[in-house]
Amino acid sequence: MTQIGFGIVGPGYIAGVIAEALDEASNARLSAVSSRRIENARKFTEGRPGVAAIEGFENLLARPDVDAVYVATPTAAKEEIALAAIAAGKHVLVDKPFRDRASVLRMTEAAATAGLVFMDATHFVHHPRTAAFQAAIPGKIGSPRSLHTAFYFPFSDRANIRFDPKQEPMTALGDMAWYSMRAVVEYLRPEGAVTKAVVVPEHDAETNAIVRASGLIAFEDGRVSTFDVGYTAGTIVMDLQLLGTTGVLQMDDFVLDWESSSVFKASGDKVGYVHRTGMATRKDLSFVPTPPRIAQEAAMIEDFATLVASGDARERAAHAEATAKTQGYLDSLWASMG
Repeated sequence: MTQIGFGIVGPGYIAGVIAEALDEASNARLSAVSSRRIENARKFTEGRPGVAAIEGFENLLARPDVDAVYVATPTAAKEEIALAAIAAGKHVLVDKPFRDRASVLRMTEAAATAGLVFMDATHFVHHPRTAAFQAAIPGKIGSPRSLHTAFYFPFSDRANIRFDPKQEPMTALGDMAWYSMRAVVEYLRPEGAVTKAVVVPEHDAETNAIVRASGLIAFEDGRVSTFDVGYTAGTIVMDLQLLGTTGVLQMDDFVLDWESSSVFKASGDKVGYVHRTGMATRKDLSFVPTPPRIAQEAAMIEDFATLVASGDARERAAHAEATAKTQGYLDSLWASMG
């Protein structure tokens, strides 16, 4: 099977997750890693034979063994690097979030014009549970009316870019509520414009970064989503509840599945979702398993490489549209804070 060669820009924690995913994927490989400081790239590539350490993303873009670039830099730098990669003829997989929807459109339109793939790196979209959950909605819960999500990760390192509004302008709202808004796109699927957006943020006293945010976003068709995200709960929380006209679908690991994701590999827990209808008590809940073939981040890499090979313009456009919608909803929340 032909493998596409990936270059990684920005050798941080999440880049390590993607490097492992590239090892697991059948149709992609890691060719090179770049950093502004060569020592960081060299440290990242230790124990990865055949992977080149490169100083500066421009030098990585010049390599013929790099067909696609994973951009894992702070949000403030993503667009510049992605556009440079597209100009160099490279497909791009870009970590979320983005500066704003206008930035997303500049990148996606440049990629489409060049005949290249642009995809955001939201892992759960590529898990088989996502498609199974979507397919189950009409028959199990009728028409979705509201979505409730909560995503907390225990995190308090003020030296991290997540606490730096210059590098990550939306701080925790962008970092965490991205997944809530992507769940809106994938599962609630509202029609029409945003009619109301409300956010109640909590700011870190030292950095002024948002560390917790609760809010609501509503749409012209009457569908509503509420969310609660941040770093302050002292534990990981990944709850999702989709309420329809005839039942409820829910899961408690909607971002990083318990069974196979990078954080919880080999946990022994099974992945799936729960269906409730009527006057169901706990004993009446129906768990529907959705076992993954590979980790969701590796599935994302395989889907990306398949899309590169297929040249399917319609599917490429669908991914770009999902990114723009997600960031657009996030922008509405951000704008609501004044």
